[in-house]
Amino acid sequence: MEKIIIKENIIKNIFIVILLIILYFPISSYLTNSNLFTDLSLAGNILVATSIIAVTACFGNFAFTYEKISVESIFERYLAHFVTGLLMLIIGTSLIFTGILVSFVMGHFILLDFLLIVLYIACVGYDFWDLFRAL
Repeated sequence: MEKIIIKENIIKNIFIVILLIILYFPISSYLTNSNLFTDLSLAGNILVATSIIAVTACFGNFAFTYEKISVESIFERYLAHFVTGLLMLIIGTSLIFTGILVSFVMGHFILLDFLLIVLYIACVGYDFWDLFRAL
């Protein structure tokens, strides 16, 4: 049973990363073609709203624990994967918005892009750590 839930979690995280890669291009195109590129005050306001969304998703992601589900129950496993997947998607999308909007405000800064990727990898790592802790 342990191998099954680990495999499901790997599939979930690969699917989310692929989805985030696909979403990056329309989000980037939309933000670049909007007036946010020229209205830096508005871009800053959207950045604050995006940060609030990311923090809320992080709270939900870190509050969830696989320890509270029955690993044998298919429904509970899939519900857990669905919820954590949605939260990871929200976190990843918020980080995409953050990276693009910050580049509008202060210019492209490769270190920030790297840090946002590391932050997402840490969230995925926490997801796996929590799963292994529950097994």
